[in-house]
Amino acid sequence: MSPNSLLVAAGVVTAGTLAVLRKHTIDESKVYLLHAPQTAKMDDGMALLDIVNAECPSLAKGSTTARFVPTMALPTADLQTCFSSVCERFGRQSIVEYERELITTSDGGTIGLDWSPPFAQIPADERPIVLLSPGLSGGSQETYVQATVKRLTSEPYNFRTVVVNFRGCAGVKVTTPILYNGGLTSDYGFAVDHVHSRFPSSKLIGIGYSLGANLVTKYVGEQGTRCPLHAAVSVCNSYDLAASSDALETPTFRNQYIYTPAMLLGLMKLYRRHRKMIETGPVELDVDAINRIASIRQFDDLITAKLFGYTSATDYYRQNSCAQFMPAISIPFLAISAMDDPVCPEAIIPRETFRANPHLILALTKYGGHLGYREDLSSPWFVRPIAEFCAATFRHSKGGSC
Repeated sequence: MSPNSLLVAAGVVTAGTLAVLRKHTIDESKVYLLHAPQTAKMDDGMALLDIVNAECPSLAKGSTTARFVPTMALPTADLQTCFSSVCERFGRQSIVEYERELITTSDGGTIGLDWSPPFAQIPADERPIVLLSPGLSGGSQETYVQATVKRLTSEPYNFRTVVVNFRGCAGVKVTTPILYNGGLTSDYGFAVDHVHSRFPSSKLIGIGYSLGANLVTKYVGEQGTRCPLHAAVSVCNSYDLAASSDALETPTFRNQYIYTPAMLLGLMKLYRRHRKMIETGPVELDVDAINRIASIRQFDDLITAKLFGYTSATDYYRQNSCAQFMPAISIPFLAISAMDDPVCPEAIIPRETFRANPHLILALTKYGGHLGYREDLSSPWFVRPIAEFCAATFRHSKGGSC
């Protein structure tokens, strides 16, 4: 009897699950790179694609390690995605140590910067710095953030990292009558400028996940040739906030009973935790309607749009979707997306922009879900290509030490 048959007989997996597993063939597990015919040259004259192929084995064309195969325990997109969420809610562990620095924006808002390794362990120096921006209502304790930090701060990389915790997130107090949103690049830019002024000789790379990926991508596009970051990485980006919202609004079982409630729970906790401060502002919110919120779009209609002066959630989505800013990106930019992402559907990936802008490279996998990417139950696969790409771009960029 084969190992798979034994698993079925033992009741570990169903025959249907095994049918899904059989689909994960070698060809289907490959990482596909989408980019312009000629990619941009780095500071030392090497083309970005040549650097990726030579120094990023988890991404390189033809590399035997440039593939993602889901663990047999999580063979579907929903299981991949839900496992990540379950880890956040019930199995959260601290695998890295942070040192928090609070910075105050020009309007009196507070942003929490969580540095790792702490300066008591490794004093300030000129080593490269990676800034990480979590997803919706997330912070530095998210498992996918910690896994990335652990990889980047360990051998052979030994970078310094800093997680940007936006207003109200990860225990950061709200000190103005607004929260944050997926397009508030003024706050992100303030954090980047602070890090740059504190470490003027260090190279910087920005990483964003999910809604944080939209924010980082929008910022990099807005900055264009003036961007203080040396490179950027986007993981499971929504690209089009309205389309992502529409995908979650589709009346399926998983949307109505799993994804929307889980995501909305974090947002409503954020609002209720800081409601008293929000109510000190000039914007009058409809509390009765807020208490009946049942979707992300309703939250953005009744809270996000009102607090930031948008006419509606649709207006907020339209002005802040990062895809429209991507043609202006002028630094090395890696995007990692899964074709089976249930939150950020494959159809909304701006493929033509990746084909047109020589600074962009899309690493597309068939499987992975949303912020899942579990080859096993320990650490997500994407931490490897992220670390490889950071090291490669740091190595081929001028300015600062590496």
